Amino acid sequence: MMNKLPAWPFDMDLSTLDTGSITNILTDIENHLPHIESTVGMNELLRVKTLFENELKSAHRLH
Repeated sequence: MMNKLPAWPFDMDLSTLDTGSITNILTDIENHLPHIESTVGMNELLRVKTLFENELKSAHRLH
């Protein structure tokens, strides 16, 4: 059986964050990754990281 990821438990509007804010969040996530001990926690943090990376790549980024 294929493991499906659950839906996000929250709805996030990242459109008000500027590039610097998202970059700071990504840096914080990178700094916390080595401290995550559970696979579930690691997977969730990586999902959040991907969400912010995709937003950073968005053409609608505030500067």
